Amino acid sequence: MNTEPISRDKKQGGPALTPPDAGQNVPSRGRPSFIFPVVVILFVLLGLAGFFLFSQTEKEASPVQQQAGTVDYTLEEKEVPEPKVPFDAKARALSMQLRERWLQLHAEAEADSIRDWGGEKFAGIREKATEAEQLMAAQQYEKAGTVLQQAISALESLRASRPVLLADALSRGVQSLADGDSPAAVAAFTRALALDPENVQATHGLARAKTLDQVIELYKKARAAEKQADLKTAEELFARINTLDPEFQPAVQALSRVRIQLQDREFNAAMARFLQALAEKKEKVARNALARAVKLRPQSPLVADGKRQLRQLVTEQTLERLQRNYGQAVMSEQWQQAMDFCVQALKVDPQAAFALVGREKAGRRLALDKALRNIIRHPLRLQEEAVLTEVRQILAAARAVIEPGPELSRQIAAVDTLLVRAARQVEVVLQSDNATEVVMYRIGRLGRFSRRTLRLRPGRYTIVGSRPGFRDVRREFEVRSDGKQQFLQIRCTEVI
Repeated sequence: MNTEPISRDKKQGGPALTPPDAGQNVPSRGRPSFIFPVVVILFVLLGLAGFFLFSQTEKEASPVQQQAGTVDYTLEEKEVPEPKVPFDAKARALSMQLRERWLQLHAEAEADSIRDWGGEKFAGIREKATEAEQLMAAQQYEKAGTVLQQAISALESLRASRPVLLADALSRGVQSLADGDSPAAVAAFTRALALDPENVQATHGLARAKTLDQVIELYKKARAAEKQADLKTAEELFARINTLDPEFQPAVQALSRVRIQLQDREFNAAMARFLQALAEKKEKVARNALARAVKLRPQSPLVADGKRQLRQLVTEQTLERLQRNYGQAVMSEQWQQAMDFCVQALKVDPQAAFALVGREKAGRRLALDKALRNIIRHPLRLQEEAVLTEVRQILAAARAVIEPGPELSRQIAAVDTLLVRAARQVEVVLQSDNATEVVMYRIGRLGRFSRRTLRLRPGRYTIVGSRPGFRDVRREFEVRSDGKQQFLQIRCTEVI
């Protein structure tokens, strides 16, 4: 008895199934003879159903299958060889459906650039697909379906793990940057961009990774310069690193550290200049140096102490200047200026000794100076006895001054001369008409006369003449101190 193999119908694209025992005609023992024809008919019907299902599946192959057929590692439409073993039509139909699902998923994965990020996992899934193809070619449809289902599940799982893979790639990239491993960082961020081409972190990380080797080289040079105390060079190199990669933390921390050291150095230099200028009493230099120190370390206790010392220096220098000015004013006998300088000094330091003493002295001398100047300016007041008494007292106070100075000496001499002149009497001849009644203020009533001679001290006098029926006459005159005789007429001549 010969067994017919399963063959593919070329026109309809489906296998014409013949049961393996269709040619046997040996009835079973103890069974009725009609059973055999029934069994034969059932096998024929089953074969026709499988043939019809296979034909419809091949006719309705999807465009996804046709497109995927262009990829070298996908399932391609191949001529299925003549079946060598019987197969299950249901298993074959299921495997064909799974094959269509695989091709669709594969096309979608290709659109997501899975080749760039799938790696070995995707390669293993492709191997599964190839194995399924081989099984289908051998008409082992049940096994092929199982393998295809595994490939489909694996591919779906791989695509679903994309966010996790992205996070892992970004994490590895960040760690590689921290470790200074630029190739690993480039690879990790490149993979991240394959997973998400628009990812900002990956783009930024890749840019950092590409400059990492240059950054590390500059960092080594900068550290060497720092160890050699060449802080300026170190700062410049760390700053260049910061420009290339602002997130390279070793350089960020080093730049901060170096700048602090440079600031310390500059602060100490500024304070040294300040103290030197303070010792030399160079206020402007000291002020500029302290201003620099304040800018560098405004909260430093040394700055606070420096401000106190600078104020003290300014106070000392101000008092010294005012004391010098006071001394010059005293020498030139400018007592008002001397008083002003003392007042200014006491505003700076209420306990300034020279100002306390000088204010008293300047006050006395200023009052004396003003009194003497007033006497000299108004000598005619000396005709009054009370004024004369006062002037003599003032003159005595002036003569009591030790080391009077040129100006006071001149004033004493001038007042002395005025007193001498004031004591000298000058002859004044009054002429009248013997009818006019004459009165002289501060002298008294002179009566009527035609001529009268008086001896008067220098000064200003007023004389009045009156006569019944005539308008009064009033004369003011000055008795000069030059000693020359003076004449004055006094008579009423205007009739009322």
